[in-house]
Amino acid sequence: MGILLRVTAAAVAVTVAAEPAAAHAMASAGQWKVVRTDRRDSYDAVTVTPGGAVWVAGTRRAAKGAESLLLKGGHSGFKRVTGPGFRVKRLASASDTRVWAFGTSKWARWDGKRWQVKPWSHGRVDRAYSIGRNQWVVENANTFPTAGDPKWKATSTLRRLTGSTWRKVPTPIVVKGLDGTWAAGSSRGKAALARWTGKAWRAVALPAIPSAHPGQLSELTDVAVDGETGRVMAVGWAAWPCGAKRPYCGETLLLTGYLGGFAYEVRAEPGAQPRAQAEPDGRGGAWVVHPAKGGGSGYLHIGPESVETGVFPAPSKQTVRDLAIQVESPFIWAVGAGVVWANGR
Repeated sequence: MGILLRVTAAAVAVTVAAEPAAAHAMASAGQWKVVRTDRRDSYDAVTVTPGGAVWVAGTRRAAKGAESLLLKGGHSGFKRVTGPGFRVKRLASASDTRVWAFGTSKWARWDGKRWQVKPWSHGRVDRAYSIGRNQWVVENANTFPTAGDPKWKATSTLRRLTGSTWRKVPTPIVVKGLDGTWAAGSSRGKAALARWTGKAWRAVALPAIPSAHPGQLSELTDVAVDGETGRVMAVGWAAWPCGAKRPYCGETLLLTGYLGGFAYEVRAEPGAQPRAQAEPDGRGGAWVVHPAKGGGSGYLHIGPESVETGVFPAPSKQTVRDLAIQVESPFIWAVGAGVVWANGR
């Protein structure tokens, strides 16, 4: 969805206890595999360090209610580790010794030995990224309502970590997702991209959406960039009023190309997907994840010349909540309610 970024004064031991053996199952869809299931857990966020360490945050049912949960591991399994002392809702990482965690009123940084916790006085963190030397968060990002709303306006705030301060950064578009130096979102009700120059964000010219309708709104919800070729792949939606029985109709937008040359593909299925996420696949393409009809999650895999579709293998049709890729590798991970998926092994 180019998907995500992510303290106590005393030192703490990271590993608390080994988890029960993870359940394994071969994926029936593409190369996705269920590598862990635990009905006690609900996972909200995942990040993968360049070295391949996978961090997963969420909650676990306990006798006194849900408790915060942080796991660390990989293909061989996961162990519960000491968290920052609050429920983590978003994660990001730049290395094994630089991991960021965000909650409702606190944020923290792991330095390889301990968590450094600080208060969070800004809005709800919806996306978090560690990109090069920059740490970004997208906060208070709204979503187009399922029933549609002709007066709906996209909103969000983009912040960048400067020293120890998260400063608001002006943007020419309403940002919903980042990857590399690219931002996806909308401007005045139309899908839009922007590019980071190193000092400021600048809007990028895009072609007109092929299927325009009266009263149409559109947005790009996430972007994925191939690190080797620079190919940009974004996912979004278009929606328009279409009658009393069905207030809004919609479709999926896929935008691919390079600076100076982009093209849209409009797909009637899976329809408008205001929460779709995208991550590069490490092989020149990208994975797009969206809610599937009837439950669970579906995917679109953008390849060099075509787009493949499929669904995630999921116990009880659990939905993917977050995606993360290991930089400069084909390994990608996804998490949901008690399920961890992996692809690329």
